[in-house]
Amino acid sequence: MALLKVDNLGITFGGLRALDDVRIEIHPNEIIGLIGPNGAGKTTVFNLLTSVYAPTAGSIELEGVSIVGKKSFEIIKHGIARTFQNIRLFKDISVIDNIRIGYHNNANYSILAGILRLPSFWSEEKRMTEAAMQLLKMFNMEHLAEHRAGSLPYGQQRKLEICRALATQPKLLLLDEPAAGMNPTETRELMETIRFIRDHFQISVLLIEHDMSLVMELCERLVVLDYGVIIATGTPDEIKRNPKVIGAYLGSE
Repeated sequence: MALLKVDNLGITFGGLRALDDVRIEIHPNEIIGLIGPNGAGKTTVFNLLTSVYAPTAGSIELEGVSIVGKKSFEIIKHGIARTFQNIRLFKDISVIDNIRIGYHNNANYSILAGILRLPSFWSEEKRMTEAAMQLLKMFNMEHLAEHRAGSLPYGQQRKLEICRALATQPKLLLLDEPAAGMNPTETRELMETIRFIRDHFQISVLLIEHDMSLVMELCERLVVLDYGVIIATGTPDEIKRNPKVIGAYLGSE
């Protein structure tokens, strides 16, 4: 069974058809790239998968269960987490508290226990703090735990945003232009981080990215959007040779 199955997905804004008949399948432990020109509809796909928008056509299934109509917080509980093109951290609080917020999605105590600060509350808070620190150690960021998130260098902020998404314990991680604004050294480190995430956490990754060297080296399959329609799907080698992709995105003489 596919982890994620998107079939005949479409959305209309007023009279504008932004996406039409989008079909994507993602299997367990895959790294898939979603590419295309600016305005092709890539982020709209992410917004549909995370219930920021409601589709006007088609279906979205996660492990065979429809997630259309779910609230965004319910999508997270089902197992889809995302990052954003523009980094969205709580920049005035600590690094570790940013990650603890992710773990609160699965906090195991009642509202009453939280209000009254019962033993179950403190036990769960301790567990989440320890888990957050362990996650930071995996990414060699434990020494930054008490630093203000907004004080981190750009590349570290990207990594922290990914860590916070991982704290929700996803089955599918959506990365929206994770290499945007990075230098070549940071981009190489990002590639290694994404591979580590897939291998260590056994999750699938769907990423939007304009850095073609990154997607061609990192992704196992690519889906190409143009004007809201999928024009090609295949391996990086197949995509590089596809005439439609060359004409629409990669460029030709």
